[in-house]
Amino acid sequence: MIRNKLALAALLTSLVALAPVTPASAGGGPSDYVDCLITVEPSTFAAGDIVTVTGSGFEPNFETIIEFDSVQVGTATTDATGAFEVQVTIPADADDGPHTISAVCDSSGTISATDVTVSSISATPTTTGGGPLPRTGTDSKPLLVVGAIAVLVGIAFVLVSKRRRRAAVDH
Repeated sequence: MIRNKLALAALLTSLVALAPVTPASAGGGPSDYVDCLITVEPSTFAAGDIVTVTGSGFEPNFETIIEFDSVQVGTATTDATGAFEVQVTIPADADDGPHTISAVCDSSGTISATDVTVSSISATPTTTGGGPLPRTGTDSKPLLVVGAIAVLVGIAFVLVSKRRRRAAVDH
């Protein structure tokens, strides 16, 4: 009788140990959207810049909240495939350094986040006049012409000296 109880206890223990464990989402329950993903382009920018946030794997037709360090900076509505793309403005008072941009993936509260960097030197180029870039430095064409002439003169001297040596040997 004790042997049967021990065998039953061992069987139940092994079943519990082998049972799959489902991770809980940030909202507290299981979610079909735990693999949702956001990206930010560019990932380094200055305070006050406008960046593009793209999401995929979100709940379809879902209005999500976009946050910069837990401060709402925008919203987006996903399409039928659970994707979105939206531009948001980074707060003008954001400090230089690492930060987080996040979005809610589904109605159960699953969150996707990505690391970004605020830098006082913006990674996005700015233009002021809309014209061509200003020219700086000097024109190198004259130097190339002088260098080419010097090479040709050097070759001519070598050929003339070889001809003179050959003429001296022949006489």
